[in-house]
Amino acid sequence: MPRLKFITNVALLLLLTLPASVWALKVGEPFPSLSGVTIDGKAFNFDDLKGEMIVLKLGTTWCPTCDQQSAEIDKVRGFMIENKIKLVEVFIQEKETKIRKYLAKKGHQAPDVVLLDQGKIAKALNVYMIPRVILIDKSFNVYRDADPLPSYLLKQKLVDMVAGIHY
Repeated sequence: MPRLKFITNVALLLLLTLPASVWALKVGEPFPSLSGVTIDGKAFNFDDLKGEMIVLKLGTTWCPTCDQQSAEIDKVRGFMIENKIKLVEVFIQEKETKIRKYLAKKGHQAPDVVLLDQGKIAKALNVYMIPRVILIDKSFNVYRDADPLPSYLLKQKLVDMVAGIHY
C-alpha cells in the first residue's frame, strides 16, 4: 500500500508541474459554446456575448491566488468598462450564498456576469489549476488562456486586444 501511495503522489506532482499551456485552449481558435447558470439562477450562454470582448476568470472563493487575481483585475476595471470589456467570473464547486458573502466581504468590483459551476464548465475548459484567466476577443476567439496576470500585463494584453493586435 505505501508503494501505491508513493506512485500516486509522484503522478500528481508530475501532473501539477506541467505548464498551463498543456491545459489551455488554443489561441486564435473559437471559444467553445458553453452555457451555465448565473448567481441569480438564470440561464446563461456564452454565445450571447459574441461580438464583445471578455475577461473570463475561473476560480473559487477559498483560493488566495484567485482573490489576488480579482484584485489585479480590479486595478484595470476602469479600462475594461471604458472599452466595453465584459468581466465574467466562474466560481467552481461553490454555493450561491458563499459567493455572495465573498463578493460583499472582499469588496472587489462587481463582475458583469457571475456563474455557478458544478463542474460542467470547468470540465469543458480542462480546468486543473486555478485561477485561470481567458481573454476572448470580439471575434469570439481565444486571445489568451493561461495562469494569472499582474494588472500591468493584463492591461497590456487588453490594450493589444482592443487595438486588434493579434496574439
